[in-house]
Amino acid sequence: MLPAYDVAIILLNYNSSSFTVNCVESIWEQTDRSLQWQIIIVDNNSAPEDYQLLQSALQGKPHLTLIRSILNLGFTGGNMLGIQHCNARYIYFLNNDTLLQKNTLNSLHRFMETHPDAGICSGQMLNDKLQPINTFNYFPTISMKILGPGLLRLFRPEDYPKRNATYADPLRVPLVSGASMFVRYSMLADVGGMDPNYFFYCEEEDLAYTFRKKGWHCYLVPQAGFVHFVSTSTTVKMDFLQEYYYSLLYFFSKHHSTAAYICLKWWYFFKLLKKTYKDAGYARIAWMIAKGAPPCYSLRFKQKMQLHQ
Repeated sequence: MLPAYDVAIILLNYNSSSFTVNCVESIWEQTDRSLQWQIIIVDNNSAPEDYQLLQSALQGKPHLTLIRSILNLGFTGGNMLGIQHCNARYIYFLNNDTLLQKNTLNSLHRFMETHPDAGICSGQMLNDKLQPINTFNYFPTISMKILGPGLLRLFRPEDYPKRNATYADPLRVPLVSGASMFVRYSMLADVGGMDPNYFFYCEEEDLAYTFRKKGWHCYLVPQAGFVHFVSTSTTVKMDFLQEYYYSLLYFFSKHHSTAAYICLKWWYFFKLLKKTYKDAGYARIAWMIAKGAPPCYSLRFKQKMQLHQ
C-alpha cells in the first residue's frame, strides 16, 4: 500500500506551546499545496496548562495529530512515538522553535526525490535576524580532537567542508543539526529508527553515522531556509552538560573501537578536570566519564510520570 502522504512532520512540545503553534502556522503558510503532508505533534509531558493551550490553538486543524505522553521521552523517544502515527514516504524531524520559509518543505522533498543516495537533508538554518548560522557539523573522532577540522580538510576536504561558508548549491556534509532533519523513511526503517538510548544530544550524530555506514549520505540544501530561535544564553547548565557527555560517551562506545573509545574517554576526562576551578560541577561530570557514564546519570531517570491526564 502506498503512503497516504508525501511528508510527515514531527514536532515535539515541552512547555513551549506558543513556539509549536507558530511553527505549525509557518508550515501551513509557507508550503505549496501540491505537496501532501501531515503533522504529528508529540507533547512530552508538558505542564497541564501548556498542553491545554496547545489543544485549544490546534483544534480543528486537518491532517494534524496531537499525542500526549505521560513521560518526557526525550528527543529520540518522542520522535519514535510520533513515527508510529506517520504514514508518509519522508519524515521531517523539526524543532518546534523554528519557522519555515517559503516552500522549504517542497524544496527538501524535491531534493530527496532527485537524489536517491540521500538519507538525510536539511535546509539552511537562519537566526532571528535571518542571517545564516551553522547548520552542519563533523563527527567527533580522535583525529578531529587532536588535529582539528582545518588540518584534516587538507587531506579529506569532502569530509570537512567549511561550516561558516555560504553555499549556493546542495552540499554533502557529515551531519546536519537535529533542529531540521528531513529523512527518507525506508532508510530509517531499515536501521530500526532512532536509538532511544539518547535522551537528548548526539541524536543527529548517531543517525547520520549509522546511515553513512550503510552508504547513505547527508546533505545541506541551501535553497530551503528555516529560522531557528537559538538561545543566546551563556550560562552553563551542569545537568544539561552532563547529559551531553553521557550521550557522547554512549556514541563513542557504539560506533568506535575499544581503543578509540578509551582514548576519547580519557581525553574528555582530563579536559573537564582542568575546568574544576570554574565550577565543581565539572568534577562531577569528569567522575561520571571515568566510571563509563552509566545510565543512572541520565536525566531520563530523574523525572516522574503523569498519573492522571
